Amino acid sequence: MHEGSITVRLPVDLREIERLNRIVRQFGDLHEIPSRTLYAVNLALDEVVTNIVRHGFDDPAGQLLEAHILAEKGELTTVVTDPGRRFDPMDVPPPDLTAPLAERSLGGLGVHLVRNLMDRVEYRRENEKNVLTLHKRIR
Repeated sequence: MHEGSITVRLPVDLREIERLNRIVRQFGDLHEIPSRTLYAVNLALDEVVTNIVRHGFDDPAGQLLEAHILAEKGELTTVVTDPGRRFDPMDVPPPDLTAPLAERSLGGLGVHLVRNLMDRVEYRRENEKNVLTLHKRIR
């Protein structure tokens, strides 16, 4: 693994997820990050960006999000910042995965997936922006 970082600014649009995914893969190839680590980070980012687009704004047109990716000290850290409405995924209770499908409440599975894919997830609200930090050890 080689240390390094990149910052990407993208329109808040579902069509941008594939571009972000491609950038993360290219970053990972350049820094020799194992594919299983990149897969987990990309899947988590897919969920995070989807939630920002679908729930963060009444109208996301013209809004931007930022993803800062850092490979350092055996860890891939991704900080996603968006100016959408406040949403702390740490406040979302875990879904009841034992309940029959028809009885489960809507929502929460994406947040659950992100929590389980990452080694650590942190949230803060700073300067009227959501700042979500995802940590994944490079193995």
